[in-house]
Amino acid sequence: MWVAPFGEETATRILERNESVNHSEDEIEAAIKAERLIRQKLLKIMDLQRDIDALQRDNQPSPFGSAKWKNARPEELQRLVMMTAIQFVFFEPKDWVQGNEEFHVAGGRLMELTASQLAWLRKEYHRG
Repeated sequence: MWVAPFGEETATRILERNESVNHSEDEIEAAIKAERLIRQKLLKIMDLQRDIDALQRDNQPSPFGSAKWKNARPEELQRLVMMTAIQFVFFEPKDWVQGNEEFHVAGGRLMELTASQLAWLRKEYHRG
């Protein structure tokens, strides 16, 4: 099954640019449906991350969750989920788990790279 990497509007643009690849209507509809399900699951993960964070903060408000990201692309959601998971480890004291210091260094670089990717995605696809 062909999966549309960026949703219905982008699937159409890809098909228009690449006329040599033929996709049936059923394949296109299946890809759009899969993309919607992926987004839905990522938004659920973000809400679970918010709930976990609230528990760790003694039910203080959490900055995490999907509320601000309902219209985000799957690529953005994937990166936000990853960044939140990294931040959870950052919240731990460095001496809790062997290797946490190295994780903080690598995680910091990964956070910078991911933030850069999110800025690119925002610039590229949210020009409105």
